[in-house]
Amino acid sequence: MPPSVNRSNAKHYKKSPALTDYHEFEGRDHWTCGAPGWEAVADYPLTWARRHASTRHLHPTGA
Repeated sequence: MPPSVNRSNAKHYKKSPALTDYHEFEGRDHWTCGAPGWEAVADYPLTWARRHASTRHLHPTGA
């Protein structure tokens, strides 16, 4: 999918109450999992999720 389509999709989410973000990995194609340096790409969403994680939305039992 061309980056322009992904950027357009990301703009639609700006009106959503969901927490969203857009990050483009320059020079990467669709086969990231098989390319050198895939670890850095995998670390990005993990770091993002940890930064935005909140326990206030957990069920009272912690589930």
